[in-house]
Parts: sequence; C-alpha cells; structure tokens
Amino acid sequence: MTEEAVTAGPEGFAAAREQFATILGWLDGASSSGLDHGELENQLDLAGRELLRLLMQDHVDLRAVRESRVAVVGADGGCRTRVETGHTRVLGTVFGEITVTRIAYREPGRPNLHPADAALNLPVEKHSHGLRQLAAIESSRGSFDGAVEAIERGTANTWVSARSKTSPAGRPGTSTPSTASAHRRAATQTTSWRCRATARAS
Repeated sequence: MTEEAVTAGPEGFAAAREQFATILGWLDGASSSGLDHGELENQLDLAGRELLRLLMQDHVDLRAVRESRVAVVGADGGCRTRVETGHTRVLGTVFGEITVTRIAYREPGRPNLHPADAALNLPVEKHSHGLRQLAAIESSRGSFDGAVEAIERGTANTWVSARSKTSPAGRPGTSTPSTASAHRRAATQTTSWRCRATARAS
C-alpha cells in the first residue's frame, strides 16, 4: 500500500466506518465480556468479514462517483455515443455480495459497453475470480458438496439470519453460488470485449 493510499482522506466509507464503530463498541461492552475465546473469535470473524465487504462496497461506490466519461469504440468497430449512468451489476466476492455501479455506453443495435468493468477486470458472470478460484481449489480436494461446505465455512457467503444480542456481525450476508459450473470454472476468465477509450471531460 502506497503512502498516498494511507494518507489520502476517503470521501465515503460511511457504512464501513459505522461497522467498525459497532465492532469496537461491542468489544468494549458488556455483551462480549462473558464470552469465551472461541465464541469471541467466531463473532469477530463474522463481524470482520462484514467490515471487509463494506470496505469493498464503499470503495467501488467511490470509484463510481469518480468515474469520468470517455470516448468508447467497441471491438465491433462501433462507437458508443449514448451515455447512461447508474447501471449496476452484482458481484459475489469472498466477503459476500456487493453491487458495482458504473457508466454504460450505448448504441442502438449494439451491446452496451462498460469500461469500468474492464478497469476492475470483472468476470462476465456473477462470481469474483477469488471466489471461483477458491471453489476450484476446494472442488479438486473432494466432492462438490464438500467444496460448497468448505466455501461456506471459509467465506462470508453464509451468514447468521439476524444480529444476536452478543454479536457485532451486522447485516445478513449472501448465499453461496448454487451452480456447479460457477464453482468449477477457472479464476482467470476476463471480460469478453475490449474497447479503445480516450479521456474526455465529463
């Protein structure tokens, strides 16, 4: 991490800050003082993963706010002259689901292009490279059902259904990818289109 990244003041991250404050308040409060180390470890694992999910969500939200308009020519040779903001897609990560918001470049009769997807190297499908890599590793070790269970144990894709009185975990998370093809795909799949983009004032 660069010095600039450490010292630069974030313009957002309200949800992550709130979650971090919730964790600190829980650790300093009475509800956590009677827990043994195993339960404390478990609750911190849940809360910490939710914090990481919120940090990633807040970061992509900030990138959406800062995204500049560009001139886009697709691999099909067609210019995308119509611009629409606010297009979203869901990304399943090792921390849980997040929503990526970005600009769509459109032209009648041609598919929309999203340069921000390329900048983030987003997969065509829903599940992140990290999540699919984990699935591929776990699948190679045994059965598919065993891989699903291992992913549920090791990631935030399974969450408690509601916040308990002794837990700082916060929001419920998301479900594990349900299809075999999603679990078994390699983690190196990239977006299926390329475009030439030149910066232009938004």
